[in-house]
Amino acid sequence: MKINPRNFHKRRLSYIPAHFKRMNIKNIGSPFEDILARWIYSNCNGRFGITNTTDWANDQVKAYTTIGFEEPSDMTLFALAGLTQINQ
Repeated sequence: MKINPRNFHKRRLSYIPAHFKRMNIKNIGSPFEDILARWIYSNCNGRFGITNTTDWANDQVKAYTTIGFEEPSDMTLFALAGLTQINQ
């Protein structure tokens, strides 16, 4: 197992700072959030945040999950892995 020295500090944040790169996916449940977080911990290097968000569009309220990554390369790896399509 490869040890990531960044795991000794808190990598998962409860919010997404403004400088993070963001990705919106279909609203997912809490168990699936934990699966995504475990995958990110083992395959990515930087800090990340997972939050549930709502938005008003076309006279409807839409709920979705926002995932933010501090390093853009982590977001690229996450998108290419196809994990965003599993629950859709």
